[in-house]
Amino acid sequence: MQKNRHFRLVFPLFILSMLVLACNFPREGTPTPSGPELLKTYAAQTVQAQLTLAATAVQPTSIQGDFTATAAPPSGPTASPAPIATNSPTPTQGVCDQAGFEKDVSVPDNTVLEAGQEFTKTWRLRNDGVCSWNSGYAIVFDRGDAMGGPASSPLTSGTVAPGETVDVSIDLIAPESTGTYQGYWKLRNPSGQTFGLGDSRDKEFWVKIKIEAQSGLTYDFNIQSGAATWVGSGGGSSAQIPFNGAEDNPDGVAKVKNDFLLENGKRSGYALVTGPMKVDDGRITGTFPKYTIEDNDHFKAKLGFLEKCKDGQVIFQFSIKQGDSVQKVGEWAKSCDGILIFPDIDLSAHAGKEVQFVLDVLAAGSPVNDLVVWGSARIEREQ
Repeated sequence: MQKNRHFRLVFPLFILSMLVLACNFPREGTPTPSGPELLKTYAAQTVQAQLTLAATAVQPTSIQGDFTATAAPPSGPTASPAPIATNSPTPTQGVCDQAGFEKDVSVPDNTVLEAGQEFTKTWRLRNDGVCSWNSGYAIVFDRGDAMGGPASSPLTSGTVAPGETVDVSIDLIAPESTGTYQGYWKLRNPSGQTFGLGDSRDKEFWVKIKIEAQSGLTYDFNIQSGAATWVGSGGGSSAQIPFNGAEDNPDGVAKVKNDFLLENGKRSGYALVTGPMKVDDGRITGTFPKYTIEDNDHFKAKLGFLEKCKDGQVIFQFSIKQGDSVQKVGEWAKSCDGILIFPDIDLSAHAGKEVQFVLDVLAAGSPVNDLVVWGSARIEREQ
């Protein structure tokens, strides 16, 4: 009995042991690697893991107890991060002097003006460079029709920073003859270098005007002056003067000049210039072609000295001549004071008469510095 009981206890243990061993036996078709094959398997798994980590940019972790820590990055130099693109504007590449055009503030292109009319042209310019403009910068005449403008003039009395604008003005005088006139201008920096508009910095800005025949203009002394007879007299002698002759002619001067300075510092366009015989109390007389006066005809002009007229003293006279009779209808004493005279004489009292106009300039004492201008002299019929 004892032997059988022992057998019954050992036999179940034997069966259980065999089952455990059977679970550890290799299955058919899937041999367990060992030796070199096992090393190859580990290596392949390691490479695959590294490729997977690189593709997913996941840092490997190590398990220490209940804590998970990110592995430290490898030591040694690392690549700098790539710059982030932005929409910021590209900075100016060091162009010091550059200008841009904003608008015509006054006298836009093709403005119609009267012959001899004084006007002020104003441009609004923008500083497109990286250097500020100051009083050392200037606006300069480049080419075309100067229209009595200066060769140069200060650009500003203050400071114009990059990106700011400035209004630039020039005093001009419309030419005496009909037509279209255009003058081109640029800027100049303190070093004497000129520059213009745009990226090329060579584009000018300009003034463009038109002089049209005035409906009321009936007689232009500038145009008729070449057909007039000019005589200088004084000191008991007289001499006929060639028109457009030399200014140092001792018998007197009669000519049309363009682009010259007046006593008030402004420049004149085309205008009749005369000077008396170079003797004390000398005279110059111009007798013009015939003209028939009508109602509302007016004599108008701008009278003054040329530049450098220090101590100049003259008397302007305007007369009408019928046959041998000469009647003075206007007289103006003028000194070199920088102030011009603008006569306006109504000739309606002589309507219907065929006359010759006579212009005289008398030296009031010495003839030195007595060159004078009959600017925009004309007969104008008012409505």
